[in-house]
Amino acid sequence: MQVRAGALPPLQDAAGLPSDHLQPVAIFNGDQRIEVPEQYGALEGKIGMLYEQSTQTLCTAFCVGQGIIATAAHCLFQPKNNKLPDLNEVTFRLSYGKTYQTSGINGRHTPFAKNSIAVGTTSFNNEPPLSAPKDWALVRLERPICRFGPLKIDPRPVQELIEKSQQKKIFQVAYHWDWKHWQLAYSTPCKVSRDFDQIKWRFIKQHFINFHELVLHDCDTGGASSGSPILMDTPEGPAAVAINVGTYTRTRILLREGRIVKRLKPDIIANTGVNGTAFNDIIQALETADLLASVEDMMRLQNELLLRGLYVGTLDGQLGRATRNAILKFEETQGMQQTGLPTKALLKRLDEERVKASHTMSTIRGNVNEPPRPNPTPRNLNNFPAE
Repeated sequence: MQVRAGALPPLQDAAGLPSDHLQPVAIFNGDQRIEVPEQYGALEGKIGMLYEQSTQTLCTAFCVGQGIIATAAHCLFQPKNNKLPDLNEVTFRLSYGKTYQTSGINGRHTPFAKNSIAVGTTSFNNEPPLSAPKDWALVRLERPICRFGPLKIDPRPVQELIEKSQQKKIFQVAYHWDWKHWQLAYSTPCKVSRDFDQIKWRFIKQHFINFHELVLHDCDTGGASSGSPILMDTPEGPAAVAINVGTYTRTRILLREGRIVKRLKPDIIANTGVNGTAFNDIIQALETADLLASVEDMMRLQNELLLRGLYVGTLDGQLGRATRNAILKFEETQGMQQTGLPTKALLKRLDEERVKASHTMSTIRGNVNEPPRPNPTPRNLNNFPAE
């Protein structure tokens, strides 16, 4: 975001003006990452690595159900070097001690791997309005390899997370490019905050979509930590309160005649996370959903949404951004839980509503077009001779 005030001088006299954006990594006050302490050893069987070879995508993900993982949406849907990760080749690796298991996305090697993913967004902005608060994804796995159980999600208002961080109850566990190979790193208790020395919350929130779901923190992150859980100590053990997704920075820019001519080194404000309140209610919906898995059914779904003016696009039988957004719009208008998932239950509901609407219109038309029926006077049988 550019902040301007009045006429701008030429380059040699130009002041640096702030522009707010996201970058992938940040270390605060020195590298505080260490090996995962023994007391958190069980997290090894619940936090894994998500990777895709062709784009060199490497992120962290964690179990939130027997066959469901959570991660950052950009790990699955953001291009790298103009190429999207191949969802058929995305692999989740879960290690525990010297053993490990892997699984792909449910429906991989078919056109329908996307159907097994619930996301906050597949459109990512690195300039305001920033999409970080919607950068979450839930993925149904091909095999339920989370045999050590899920990480409990403990959604809390941000103010509670701030208080917990002041009690040193907030920390992070993640994979990192620059950390020991195939090993998780523990980021020592870190701070959650709204206001920072460089900028206050009343300005920060103007830069983000869905700012109420934003968690700003200073847990140490590195490449591949996107998608990792922000954790909170509870009496029952660690619980995930947010997903780490990126870093919020302010960049000084030099302008000449209203054009950006140079960007100075950015000031790191905080790391960004998505509050568990954004996705917690969708976990069970994805876990139990009976998903569509044929081109014919997907085209029928698209056609139903098209007839309602919710979908604009071709009937290609694929869950693209337009189809997912149309599902979300329909769910919203019907007061349903907003999942964006193409399910058999959704298609059945759309079919039934169309049939019902068609029957209602036919009845109305019939009543309007049908001439009035005669109301004959009853015969007086006494006027007729007996047979």
